[in-house]
Amino acid sequence: MTDFWATELTQTVRNSEKLVQRRTRAKDVADWLEEYADEGPTSSNQGAAKVPFQRWFHFKEAFSPKFVADVLASLPYRVNRCVDPFGGSGTTAMTCRMLGLKSTSIEVNPFLADLIEAKLVPVSAAGFCRRYERLISTLVINDIDTRLVSGMPPTLCEPGVAGRFVFASDGYRTIRAIVRRSKRWDADEARLLRVLLGSVLVANSNVTINGKGRRYRRSGSPKSAADLIASLDYAVDAAIADLSRFAGLPKGGHRVLRGDSRRMLSRVSEADVAVFSPPYPNSFDYTDVYNLELWMLGYLGSPADNAALRKGTFRSHVQTKWQQTSQRATSATLAKVVTALSQRRGELWNRNIPEMVGFYFDDLYTIFEHLRRILQSGHHAVVAIGDSQYAGVHIDVARILGECVAPLGFALVKSGAIRSMRASSQHGGKFDLSEHCLVFERA
Repeated sequence: MTDFWATELTQTVRNSEKLVQRRTRAKDVADWLEEYADEGPTSSNQGAAKVPFQRWFHFKEAFSPKFVADVLASLPYRVNRCVDPFGGSGTTAMTCRMLGLKSTSIEVNPFLADLIEAKLVPVSAAGFCRRYERLISTLVINDIDTRLVSGMPPTLCEPGVAGRFVFASDGYRTIRAIVRRSKRWDADEARLLRVLLGSVLVANSNVTINGKGRRYRRSGSPKSAADLIASLDYAVDAAIADLSRFAGLPKGGHRVLRGDSRRMLSRVSEADVAVFSPPYPNSFDYTDVYNLELWMLGYLGSPADNAALRKGTFRSHVQTKWQQTSQRATSATLAKVVTALSQRRGELWNRNIPEMVGFYFDDLYTIFEHLRRILQSGHHAVVAIGDSQYAGVHIDVARILGECVAPLGFALVKSGAIRSMRASSQHGGKFDLSEHCLVFERA
């Protein structure tokens, strides 16, 4: 399938020029996207792997800055302020910063919230470089760096459990020592260092990460502390190059709200447009996906912290026992899907999937309830979202969401497939699921 916004990069730059008042800012956008790989799907971050700031952390779930720029340029009114209820890696916020627009991002995952803010807050490249070199050259491992935090999975450090572990002991100690030392730094610089250290954790571990969590590598051994430092040096060099290249960008009016978007949207008074990609109803638990960064970088300090974070996430997975709530989203298609799933409950890999699907659309309904207040009449919510399938039952997310939010005064005025997605192996692994771009207009 073709991209819904399948514009060439040169056209994206021209679109960006429509959104900015100063030619210098339009040049910034062109320079920023210079390394964009135009063949990459706009629904993913693949094409932005070498784009400044975007390259700081590999975030597979993100849509591209090209997508955001093209969406904003396609709107029939001038945009000054944008809201993204699912900030992720900060693509919407960073694109808005380049375009000179204000933005509000909401992110429940504290590591990802730091990633967004690190991209938005200017840091002196020279000062950060000096401080980093001093830290590494004087790094001393203390006893506290060798210990596991209470509640931390015992597999995180060698010897692990039954011979399985994520980090070799010297690598683990080095990571913890860097985190400990960084706490003495200025908050903005410490945040950036945590983000860059987080970007090299998986590559220097004994695991790979996918939507279902971490998997141990079949061969090879985890990297040493020296390997880790070499990787971090490379990440720091790239960040310093980006900070220096775009040092003239103003800080701008950007807010990052940390917490559950279903509640945090109450703190947003207005926006011209909402551009976001919520978790898909595919049972990926993103607390597990970012488990390494959350524990190793000090965002989690106890099992209670982990449980609280997981319960604050969207109800798009079954890894948590969700509290039963009354149904708020009504849709004839959703009712048929939940009934079909309930009838095949015995075939499902988890018996709670029918309820999870209902909860998921209730949560999206809550998001649109907030957006009804935040957006003016005639303004839009642009959603990148994907279908799912369980036991042969297709969840047509576009149709269901359109039916659910119609009573709130949102009309689906444009819909298109961004790309096709492969179903899970239990359903044959064929490309029979769609990823959509849905444009809703508030009445």
